[in-house]
Amino acid sequence: MSLHTYVNMPGRAPREEWFKRKYWLPQVNQMWNAARLNLADALDPFERGGVSVSMRQGIGMIVVLGLVAGVVPLVANLWLGIRMGAAVPFAAAATALSDLAAAYTDNPAANQIANSAGMMAGIEPRLPGFLAALLSALGMWLNWPLGWLSNWLIYGAVVTGLARLLGANNRLQIHFAATSFAAVPLLLTGLGPVPFVGPLAVISAFVWAAILYYKAVRLVTGLDPMRTLLSMFVPVAVVAAIPLLLIFAGSLWFVTVQ
Repeated sequence: MSLHTYVNMPGRAPREEWFKRKYWLPQVNQMWNAARLNLADALDPFERGGVSVSMRQGIGMIVVLGLVAGVVPLVANLWLGIRMGAAVPFAAAATALSDLAAAYTDNPAANQIANSAGMMAGIEPRLPGFLAALLSALGMWLNWPLGWLSNWLIYGAVVTGLARLLGANNRLQIHFAATSFAAVPLLLTGLGPVPFVGPLAVISAFVWAAILYYKAVRLVTGLDPMRTLLSMFVPVAVVAAIPLLLIFAGSLWFVTVQ
């Protein structure tokens, strides 16, 4: 037997795959095609008649795009935290409540809350103020890709299950590989801290991503538009209804007890 003969074990990738970029990220032109809503070329750039993007590449793309999108918020958080010498959440809360108190100068409750938040932000931390601001800002930056990944995985699993109940015959890995390109428009959410432009960019990003996700789900499931929309928006409607149901249950309990 030759020394160069080897056997690939099922489910075990060659070692070189773990250290090459192409196994963890799709090509830039694929992301560009996805941004232009041309999912056919994004998912199958070599026209092989299937989805050539892997779920692993989708994970890598979401992580990289999340880190890139978080750069501008990272700079904004560093500036805010270092300026106040406090962890970013305390500094952000103190700033927001101070602006609220300035808008309602005649409201003593608003002034008291703002003063309390300012005192909490000014409490001497165990770490130096600069280090506390730096670590908290870095933690919030790393939370960008983690949040994207968790939402993508949980929501995608629910949408896949609903699509199968509605008659689709799609596989979970292919669904995740296709819908991972919905992260491309979310790069615009990184402009959120920019005055005036930020809110418009965030709204545009979510609308763009929703359209791209719809096209990906319809492509991999083969469902008609109505069933595709049902599989996508039923989970959103359920999550949105949970707070209302809790408020209704709490109000009903309060009235019953009284």
